[in-house]
Amino acid sequence: MPDRPLRVLELFQPPAGGVPVYVAHLARGLTSRGHHVVVAGPPNAAIRGEIEDAGVRYLPLAIFPELRPRQDLRLLRRLVALLRTGNFDAMHAHAQKAGLVGRLAGMIARVPVLYTANCFTYRTQLLKARPSARVRYVAAKAMERLLGRIAGGIIAVADEERQAALDDRLARPERVHLVLTGVEVEPDVQPDPALVAFRGEGPLFGFVATLRDQKGLPVLLDALELLAARGGAPRVAIVGNGPLWGEVQQRLAAGSLGQTTLLVPFEDRSEPYLAALDALVLPSLWEGLPLAVLEAMFLGVPVVATAVGGTPEAVRHERTGLIVPPGDALALADAMARMAVDPDLRERMGSAARQEAEQRFTVDRMVRETEAVLVGL
Repeated sequence: MPDRPLRVLELFQPPAGGVPVYVAHLARGLTSRGHHVVVAGPPNAAIRGEIEDAGVRYLPLAIFPELRPRQDLRLLRRLVALLRTGNFDAMHAHAQKAGLVGRLAGMIARVPVLYTANCFTYRTQLLKARPSARVRYVAAKAMERLLGRIAGGIIAVADEERQAALDDRLARPERVHLVLTGVEVEPDVQPDPALVAFRGEGPLFGFVATLRDQKGLPVLLDALELLAARGGAPRVAIVGNGPLWGEVQQRLAAGSLGQTTLLVPFEDRSEPYLAALDALVLPSLWEGLPLAVLEAMFLGVPVVATAVGGTPEAVRHERTGLIVPPGDALALADAMARMAVDPDLRERMGSAARQEAEQRFTVDRMVRETEAVLVGL
């Protein structure tokens, strides 16, 4: 524990997904350790009520993911004023846009800023099929290097991300800190009734994540069609909200998967959905360290996932789950087929996953290590 409580401003941009959950864990954890925390983020953030119910002040800010010069300048001015009048010891900025504006505000107000990217955006640019991909990659990487010079530090949520920050010279080595993501779950939650009713006689696989390009949903659907062609498509629940909802709905209606695949919106918490599953499938194209994987592990659910970001650091191949190359529908289909027909494999991997999660991915450990970084800024 530090000699005195810190005043910390937690700033984040995406209103939904893993980043807000990560911020909520930190805000509650740092508050419980005696620090004064203010959380600033989108007015419609999913965690706002949870934060306020915990007695933590929530400051709604208009933060847009894309560049909007006028609005961004207004946000910058507001953050500078907030830092100067709020007597903050540090700001902790999460995700690219908050990291950009937050680090500039910290420099102007002379308040140290800790930045957690939860997957550096520049590294994803070359994975997107568009003519400007290379230009975007070079520009975004240059921006991260520049901002890294003025930031108090960078937290990498996985060792793969830490190594990338060092290799790409985003900051001096002593300013790059590894703090593995932590999660907490309700262990005795009741499985979601809709998923229980859908499961049938065989195992139920599930995808629980935001329905967006990053998560590899088309690859999952391709893999399921391969399994259906073999006559062995397992039942799969796709749980989430997002821009690909309509596309997934159309593919399920038009193809052969309508009877074996259930599409349901995500509500509130992930535990009821995960508790209903025999295995989680997450075929992401890029990641930091996905919360759904860690939450599934805590509940003893084995995982089939792709070798991206820090995922293989949690999903130990052949121990806590199965790892396949990203974008490879055939490899994903084979891994799912193997897990579907072997209940002993699922049981063994699920047990090992729970043990791994309890040892390495707790919120308490994440909060303590983050606190140590903040104290040292």
